Amino acid sequence: MQEGRSVPEKMKAVVCYGPKDYRLEEVSVPKAGPQEVVIRVEACGICAGDIKAYDGAAMFWGGGVNPPYVKAPVIPGHEFIGEVVELGPGAREKYGLEIGDRAISEQIVPCWQCRYCLSGKYWMCEVHNIYGFQRIVADGAMAEYMRFPKGAINHKVPNPDKPEPKSES
Repeated sequence: MQEGRSVPEKMKAVVCYGPKDYRLEEVSVPKAGPQEVVIRVEACGICAGDIKAYDGAAMFWGGGVNPPYVKAPVIPGHEFIGEVVELGPGAREKYGLEIGDRAISEQIVPCWQCRYCLSGKYWMCEVHNIYGFQRIVADGAMAEYMRFPKGAINHKVPNPDKPEPKSES
């Protein structure tokens, strides 16, 4: 059973269709499945990779023998923070998150099956899914809401507006 705050059915998002073809659209708000988290995006950064993808760099769109890395259409944005608004079954226990927490997710969503993931070097994952480049796994944060898929590495972030209770020593 999913739990969380009431969220709308639709949201605004930037959708990438190809180099220099980014459109502001209304799309469905993602839903949290088992061990998944949905956040209301508070902020999304733009890095050099985003600019290179927008400009059509071959490393993102393919060229020569390289296949395209970007699987359009996709919502870009892999540097973000937001408020947890929905937890899928098992997500609270797996990630230690609660509704209302601020959270981030590491930009790589590991496959947990390749030789690197199995040896603990998930950052070198052979599949190397990154938020905002492959929609099937993980749309990015240039939207009002986004989903952290099962297998993502998520972290609670201290909220300066809600100080953590001090423990008595």
